[in-house]
Amino acid sequence: MRVLATVNASPSHVRKFIPLTRALAEAGHEIHFVTSEPMLAELAREPVTASPLLPNAYDGLAALLKGMAAAEAAGHAAAGGEQDQTAGINLVFGLGVWREILPPVLDTAREFKPDLVLRDDFDVIGYLVAEQLEIPHVAMSGGSTILLDPARLADPLDAHREALGIAGSGRGLYGYGRVDYLPPELSFTAHAWPVELRFRQPVLTRPGEALPSWIADLPAGKPLVYAAVGTSLPMQAKLNREGVPLPSSIRPEHEVGLILATLSEVDCVAVVATGGIGADLPKAEHVHVVDHVPQPLVLEAADLFLNHGGYNGIRESLRAGVPMVVRPQGSDQPRNAQRVTELGVGVGVTGDDPATLAEACETVLTDGSFRATASAARRRILALPGVETAPERLERIVNGAGVA
Repeated sequence: MRVLATVNASPSHVRKFIPLTRALAEAGHEIHFVTSEPMLAELAREPVTASPLLPNAYDGLAALLKGMAAAEAAGHAAAGGEQDQTAGINLVFGLGVWREILPPVLDTAREFKPDLVLRDDFDVIGYLVAEQLEIPHVAMSGGSTILLDPARLADPLDAHREALGIAGSGRGLYGYGRVDYLPPELSFTAHAWPVELRFRQPVLTRPGEALPSWIADLPAGKPLVYAAVGTSLPMQAKLNREGVPLPSSIRPEHEVGLILATLSEVDCVAVVATGGIGADLPKAEHVHVVDHVPQPLVLEAADLFLNHGGYNGIRESLRAGVPMVVRPQGSDQPRNAQRVTELGVGVGVTGDDPATLAEACETVLTDGSFRATASAARRRILALPGVETAPERLERIVNGAGVA
């Protein structure tokens, strides 16, 4: 089986493919990624080939940030609440850039001759290619698409597909299936999805990666708190250093400073991954700052994960059985923070007060119910079929045998 994978949003979006594409490669299948130049580094040591045909994700983010900053300067406030999904689909499919990108991606796909497209959850190129070639397409879950109602996507999707001259399968974006690494009782989606393919994600490491020895040597006797800012904030900070204006709601150094101030007040040993932001900000001695660490391995040793509510990080924390304090920033993150609270695996906190955030951390660390509930969630995740079973499930879809 030949699998074409399409992804472009950020390194974390690429990494969620890796357990599945490794399993496919080990089962003897061939995988080719269509992505952008900055994402190639994430795939360099993987058993796949790749073509940088999609737009640079940094360029798209820069355009978005400039637009947000300009709208704010003009006095236009951002709309609150859940985004209108029909308008969002219309915006994505209405962009002329997709018409420019589709031909070279289609050429590559026709040369590769895929049997299946495995695409990022809200990636439209993979969907369009699969519909054009009349082959199945399966989505990888994550990001703001967990807010979407699939039923509301059908009409605008069909209208734009027809405008591009693609007959299509009539199954929509998610009719062939959507891969998730969480069981249904731990789902973070806001609406029911037509077809779910659920697998147990292994502890994801890069080849040769290990827990840094300095973390292994941290003093015992106090809980280990891990905090991270995710992958988007460092991208935004990098663009800002290059002259791209940021709206007032995005403050990379402020976010890192808040984390450092918070954990300086918590009785713990802390490791904070900042993505290179705010290296000189003040902190207590027990707070250790680093640009990057192998997050899944650190979570295996952590007692608490302080994060911004990104779905990939939350999923990895649940996989490790680690309770969380979530301070959301935007997109799907407020919903994710609410869901963490509902599940009892942590608490969501809003606002910029380090004392309030530190109190939440102390509460989760000292109230054993959070750790017990997170451990129970981990057991449910471990009961899922291993990702090594995914190739057979995907082959059944390709062969028209369904997804059950």
